[in-house]
Amino acid sequence: MLKWLDDMKYIFFLSGENVELAKWEVRRLISSYGEFEEAEFAERILVAECGCRNVFYRLALTHEVSEYIASCSFKELKSVFSEIEPSHGTCCVRVRGIGCKVETLKLERELGAILWRKGAKISVSNPEKVFRVYITPRKCFVGSLVFSQNKKQFLDRSPVKRPFFMPFVVLPKFARSLVNLTGVKDGEKLLDPMCGTGSFLIEAGLMKIDVVGMDFFSKIVRGCMENLRFYGVSGEIVRGDVRAIPFKDSSFKAIVTDYPYLRSTKATGSLEEIYERSLEEFRRVIKDDGSLAIVTNLDIENYLEEFNILAKFTQRVHNSLARRIYLLTL
Repeated sequence: MLKWLDDMKYIFFLSGENVELAKWEVRRLISSYGEFEEAEFAERILVAECGCRNVFYRLALTHEVSEYIASCSFKELKSVFSEIEPSHGTCCVRVRGIGCKVETLKLERELGAILWRKGAKISVSNPEKVFRVYITPRKCFVGSLVFSQNKKQFLDRSPVKRPFFMPFVVLPKFARSLVNLTGVKDGEKLLDPMCGTGSFLIEAGLMKIDVVGMDFFSKIVRGCMENLRFYGVSGEIVRGDVRAIPFKDSSFKAIVTDYPYLRSTKATGSLEEIYERSLEEFRRVIKDDGSLAIVTNLDIENYLEEFNILAKFTQRVHNSLARRIYLLTL
């Protein structure tokens, strides 16, 4: 039996790099702007009802978004296409198997032929409308493509291309996803109190979020500011100690930061002290309805008693380093 959904439902085709993080990014970003209701999930396909299509461009760990047309079994696919009314202009069908093998070209031709017999103008090379078919082991999903991720943008913002470079930074794609994870909206204020080269600040600033960065070392503050200017991002970068953040209470809607991966440093003291005192400061400067995305190489639940842990994710960097990502609220 076909399951037809209204025009406020969308298919989100998620990245396979970290599916759970990708799913939470969609949920948190969309729900911060309006209603969001998950309808179903299969493999890397998330179906949800939402009404804020204009923020899809912010998503980092979503490859594509399509207006939802139907979900069905594989045997029902041709019946679905026989019920689709051809739109004005040219169109084509694109099929992708997720977790299963599919003769994509053969199926694209067969489904396209159904539309052609109904009067559709088919253009494989330059279609005005693309019908997307995602086939999973359990179900097929049919939609009309409305957003496709520009993957090149993240390569263009690779850390090695910045004027100021440091190793082991969070890559642009994941930096953007963590900013979105907080649900911070354009025009709201975000703090990275250990900003380094500015990965989070760059991504947030490009999404029109008001960014503030801080670092203990003057050289890093200057380098971060240079990186922001390089990408045309305006923001305030100050020198400061994360254990005594120089901002008023409840100043920020979001905090996103990556803790250092050292046990201790002569400059800033033991890592245990940094965690204890910095998290006290985070709690002070974050708004009551704000959110935090914290990156660390340690399990730090014992430092988070004053926070609500909404989610925890693991992101493997290499064999000896796995990042933990905590999504926190007050």
